[in-house]
Amino acid sequence: MNVFKQLVKSLYSPKDIASFRFQGIGKTILIVFILCAAAIIPASILLGLTISSSIDAVQESISSDIPDFAIENGELTSEANKPVEIKSGDMIIVLDPTGTYTEKEIEQKQNAIGILKNDFVLASNGTAQVFPYDQAGNLTVTKDQITDLANQTGQLKPVIVSAVIMILYLITAFSKFVEVTILALLGLLIRNLVKKKANFKQLWVMSAYSITLATIFIALMTSLQAAVPSQGLVVWFVHLVMLYLAMKELPARKEPALPA
Repeated sequence: MNVFKQLVKSLYSPKDIASFRFQGIGKTILIVFILCAAAIIPASILLGLTISSSIDAVQESISSDIPDFAIENGELTSEANKPVEIKSGDMIIVLDPTGTYTEKEIEQKQNAIGILKNDFVLASNGTAQVFPYDQAGNLTVTKDQITDLANQTGQLKPVIVSAVIMILYLITAFSKFVEVTILALLGLLIRNLVKKKANFKQLWVMSAYSITLATIFIALMTSLQAAVPSQGLVVWFVHLVMLYLAMKELPARKEPALPA
């Protein structure tokens, strides 16, 4: 049976999951990698669109909406005599030569770029990274240079999006292998409770197929941009139920005969 038929059957058939336990570990690893690819497709599409639109929005805002500025001797100077805040798509850009804004205020904007009096602040999903200008020494940066950099970044969008998706895939693959291993370890406990016969390698293979249903479900919800309440608990509940039902299909462990 090819891997795609196996994946389809593992969505609904614990009996088939149990029957896959004798297959080689190499094929099972391939199954996990395929699941990882399926899991990140919706997130990758949304992420790619977000990155692309953000780069375009930032490029447009910097070139046309932000007044001239320069960063020299570790300090921002500008013809603006008050902070300038621009919302561009999901990104907020703040130019503040007055020292009014703080790192915390930029962070609270969730997704924002802060060109502040003494620091450059980049906030993503409410987490800020701060880059003090004085760490760059006597480097001088102007608006025209930033605009040129933004234009070059725009030309590299396919490369940037591809690199981000590859990093997302690697992180997802690592987490899935950890997930399968933890589920297999829990399977050792379930095996003893239901008195079934299976070694750790067989439990690992069964665990890899047992995560299929929840993985595909979460991918579908992501594509619909629908939130799943208590997602982690739901995922692990489904994993454990599928593995338990599959283990119920295993032959019973023979108990040693009592001495006469």
